[in-house]
Amino acid sequence: MKDNISRRTFLKTGIAVGAGLYGLSYLSSFERPRPLKSLKGNSLKKDLVVVHGDVDERNDERSVITKMVRSGIEAIGGMDKLVSRGDNVVIKPNIAWDRKPEYAVNTNPFVVAALVGICLEAGANRVKVIDHTCASNPDTSYTNSGIEKAAKEAGALVRFVNKDLFRDIKIPDGKVLASWKFYEDLIYQDETDVLINVPIAKQHSASRLSMALKNTLGMVGGNRGSLHKDIHPKIADLNKVVKVDLTILDAFRTLRRHGPTGGRLEDVDNNVETARRLVFCVDPVSVDSYGATLFGYQGKDIGYIGESYEAGLGEIDFRLRGFEEVTI
Repeated sequence: MKDNISRRTFLKTGIAVGAGLYGLSYLSSFERPRPLKSLKGNSLKKDLVVVHGDVDERNDERSVITKMVRSGIEAIGGMDKLVSRGDNVVIKPNIAWDRKPEYAVNTNPFVVAALVGICLEAGANRVKVIDHTCASNPDTSYTNSGIEKAAKEAGALVRFVNKDLFRDIKIPDGKVLASWKFYEDLIYQDETDVLINVPIAKQHSASRLSMALKNTLGMVGGNRGSLHKDIHPKIADLNKVVKVDLTILDAFRTLRRHGPTGGRLEDVDNNVETARRLVFCVDPVSVDSYGATLFGYQGKDIGYIGESYEAGLGEIDFRLRGFEEVTI
């Protein structure tokens, strides 16, 4: 790992793993920094894959979503290209709120369960599911979201954050934030070999949308409420530290209004034209740029997506990434 190379230089010079895998390679201020996990092989089959699927009289939600996850992982090259035998994998969904899955404020539990199973099949030593929730009692969010039950049944370790494991980390080239408290398990190689970010796509009152880059707020501690002032450059700053190996955006249901907490079924979009899909990519900026189109925006319309692109954290034009759509 070349710690003295900035990520913008990294991107501009085209040094990548696979077909355009963007990595953070400059965190020399850490002890034991976790390197971005290299995808094995010369290239991905496709860089950004969108999988469409819908429930019908023959296929219930769980079976459809399981097929969608497996199809997406296969289309980007297979989980064995990312997870090596013996790896410790962390899956970071959105479990922020005490809501049931149909309200579309947390990641769909069946997406998480399918992903856990695929990682274990690829030889993972363990798969841990964790989020720093916004609810006063994380147990209620973990339970009512359905994620705890589904992930455990699939073989995952489901954990709450340990407040003693947040560590203040300097943010290289931070535009607004000089440092912040990050969760050790997600930062250091001793704890995590592979980090998979699994956000849900929803409207957000402060950041306009909440997707992959915004989901990083569930990986940090400190006064998270204060992050909502000047939130767009702060989201970009946080993503200069967190190294995500793979992002899967859950847009099977999307929350159109009253995010991030929701609570009204009439605000949830189940339309096959604007929801009912999952998005797979190694680049969170491309994922969010595509996700923005589901809400009638372009990536450049969302402040934190533009800030992250300008910071060199990924490609804002998702169509440059070998874009492919699959319908199961």
